[in-house]
Formats: sequence, C-alpha cells, structure tokens
Amino acid sequence: MLTVKQTVAALKERGLFKEIIVDGQWLYDVPEKIADLEFKQLSYDSRAIEPQTLFICKGQRFNPQYLVDAVKKGATACLTQQVYDEELAGQTVWQLVVTDVQKAMATVARSFYGDPEKELTLVGFTGTKGKTTSVYFTRHILAHVFDNQVAQLSSIAECLDGKNFIESHLTTPESLDLYRMMRQAVDNGMKYLVMEVSSQAYKKSRVDGLHFDIGVFLNISRDHISPVEHPSFDDYLWCKSQLVKNADKVIINREIPYFELLAQKTRAFGNQLITYGSDESDADYRFTLGEHGHFQVASFNDQLPAVAGDFRVMLPGSFNCSNATAALAVAAQLSDKTSEFAAGLLETKVPGRMEILKNEKGYVACVDYAHNYLSMSESFKFLKHEYPDGRLIVVTGSVGSKAESRRQDIGRALSEYADVAILTEDDNYFEDPKKIIQAIRDHIVDPHVEVHEILNREEAIKTAFQMARPGDVMFMAAKGREQFLRENGHDKPYVGDYQLTEQLMKAYN
Repeated sequence: MLTVKQTVAALKERGLFKEIIVDGQWLYDVPEKIADLEFKQLSYDSRAIEPQTLFICKGQRFNPQYLVDAVKKGATACLTQQVYDEELAGQTVWQLVVTDVQKAMATVARSFYGDPEKELTLVGFTGTKGKTTSVYFTRHILAHVFDNQVAQLSSIAECLDGKNFIESHLTTPESLDLYRMMRQAVDNGMKYLVMEVSSQAYKKSRVDGLHFDIGVFLNISRDHISPVEHPSFDDYLWCKSQLVKNADKVIINREIPYFELLAQKTRAFGNQLITYGSDESDADYRFTLGEHGHFQVASFNDQLPAVAGDFRVMLPGSFNCSNATAALAVAAQLSDKTSEFAAGLLETKVPGRMEILKNEKGYVACVDYAHNYLSMSESFKFLKHEYPDGRLIVVTGSVGSKAESRRQDIGRALSEYADVAILTEDDNYFEDPKKIIQAIRDHIVDPHVEVHEILNREEAIKTAFQMARPGDVMFMAAKGREQFLRENGHDKPYVGDYQLTEQLMKAYN
C-alpha cells in the first residue's frame, strides 16, 4: 500500500508532479486530511476497481468514460495528465496531475510494490530479432546453475516461480504489471529475472527508471517503422539504445550495424562493454559454427570470465547459435559453473519457434513466429538445406496498422526462397487484410513463385496440406502457438498455427 503523501513525494522526486486537485482546490502540497490515507490498489483498467484504488488515466485513446466508470466502482483518486473537471463534477475524487502519465505510472508502481527490482538480478535483451529465443536460452542456463530461481518475461510466456508458464500479451509488460510481476517473483523466491525489452518499452516508458544488471543488444534492422510505432529508423534505434544507458554491463553483438554508436554510448554512460560475435569478428566471445546446431565458443579477453567448449542448440539456424553465444556471455558474468551451461542450452525449447512436425506419410511442417526478412530468410535457408528435394510452401501474412515495411521484406524473402506462397490474414488490427496481402504480393518479384490468396488463416493452412507432397516442407509464419487474431480492437479466437498443424498431421497420416 501507499499513502497519498508517499505517492506525491515519489512523483515530486522524479519531477513529474504538477498539482493535486482536492474539493475543487488546486494545490501543490497534500492536505493533511488526506495525507495518510492509503491506496490499496493501482489500476488502469476501469473493470478492475476496488475501494481505495488509484486509477491511472493512460493511453493516447483514453476515454474519460473509463474514469467515470472507475469512480462509480470505488476509485478514490486518479493519476492523470489532463484535468477532468466536467467529468468529475460533484465527485470527491482527487486528481493527481502529472507531466507524463506513463512515467508517473512507472514511478508510483515501483513505490507501491516496494522496489522489487532491487531484490532481483535483472537481465534485459533487446534487438529486432531473437529476443525471445535468447531469453529462453539464458533462463534455461541460469536455471541449471541457480536451481530454478530464475523468472522470465517474454513475448510468449511469463514465468514468475521458476516452474510454471503463463501466456503473455506484450513483449514488455506495462510498468504497473511489470512491477507487480517482479514483486510476485521476489515473493516466490526468485533471485534472477531475464526479460525482453522492446523498443516500445522505452517509447512508452514501460521500463522508465528501471536499471539492469546486464543488458544485451542482439541486432538491429529496419523494422517497426509506422505511424503507430516509430516514425523513423532513427527513433527506433534511439529507443532501443536506451538499454545500453540503463545497464551496468552491456553485451553487444560485435557484427551488427551501428555497433560503434552503441559502443560509444555504453562507454559514455560509464557502463562496461562486452562483445560477442562469430569467429570472423574481433569480439570478446566468439562462436564457430558446426552442423545441425553444433557450435564452439572461445574467449578472447583475459579481463572477462572465460567460456570455452562445444555446445549445441536444438533450434536450427545459425542465428540461434549467435543468440546462444549471447546467453552464454550473460551466464559467464553471473556464474563460474560453466560446465553446466551446455546442458541448459541443449534442453531449451521455445514454444512456436522452429517447431518441426512430421508424420509417417512424409509430411513435414515448421511453425515459427518469423515475421520479417531476417527471421524468414534464415529459417528458409535452414529448411532448404534440410529438405533440398521438396518444395517450400509458405503460409504467411503481415501485421496490420504498423510495421508496413515488413510487407516488402516478406515479399522479398518469398521471392528468394519460396516455391509456393499462400498469403493470408495475420493480426490485422484496424486494417483491411486484403490490402496487406496485396502489398506483400506486389513485392513477390520472382514469377516462378506460385502465389495463392486465402483470407481465412485456418483455410490457408489446410490448403497447404492439400497441396503438399512427401518431401515438401510447409512453413507457417508469424502466429506460432498464439490462439487469437487481433482484429478491430479485439482478440478473435483462433485455433493456433501449431495446434492446427498438429491436428492436420494426424489427419493426413
């Protein structure tokens, strides 16, 4: 719990507080009559309100009716950037007015949940691609070393007790949920937290004020540029680069574009720079690729904990060996039990990531969350190598209302590798899926690619099975095990790419 006085003090300390409105009076100091009253709950959801709740008016599309509804259910105050005199006329609700409600929410949540980040060793991963896989690799390694005292937050699932996983809905949770989950993890006996840190996490202040023990920068490519995400690549890169400012140790892929910029920023903020990369780089930790997920790692900096030996991952693709090396570099900074690292990597499985299904009739399918050129092309290269005699049949769409550049990139990847492309719906949000499909089709420049348009995703996957012959490989892109499709502001129930593929494998056996 948090008193009104404590809440305002925390906001003032961060320079976020403007005024408090009590009984129509605009004040800077909290009146004594309410100073010691407590908030027993924080919420930005008007459907989840209890008496003595501080309701947070957040979001670009915030509807004042939500505030009215929250007050009716017992909210005693609101945290807001905008004064709501008319909406709250006749009400005794206090308004805590701030300069930035997203940052204010993070500040208040941190205090409300008792600074749980101070009781955890925090590891954050950012990058255009590979965050989820890297988080899973790292959590599995550390779980071996630290007896499952490792929590996880990822775009696929969250784990707050070291054992049980719950489906996630955001790559990085809203700050209020983030601090609540960290407190729950601490209460569950967790000592470490490994999490994804998206560009939107910094853009929308979800991790405002959060400092990581280790931050990892995996890669960067031109993605997430749209009116609702980042207006430019410069904005995208700047948001992602905030991680190197807010981590004591910064591990960066030595071979990525803009490495020098990121390295200079790391040093300028007084943080330790550590690098990893392939054996063609001059990184501190270097990997050498073998076959079928095997790779070697060697250390080239005597000032850092050493990692050396043979390793293997069960997720195909050279990029996964790179991600695994990043995870090994993290683990080396936290533990000297390097002999246990390999076992953690070997047992790592990521739901929806390069999951290959087969049946006795020779049907082969791969389900993956790939949704841009980098992830698709790497996956396609692996499948072409593993199944050289058959066709590559790809079922894909692209997300709506954002990341419009992906459509061109998906068309490019299909042109370079696919034999058959079945274009279908993805998370359309508020955009016409037919328009998205057409944009992808416009960028399939190889006339030899056989293109089909099937709007219903379930029917598209069934069509892939109807077309497939033994030796072919089907690739279901983007949705993985997710059992929803986002459409017009709602989640539409969907069976899931993996679940449907599994059913069809049995039906065609």
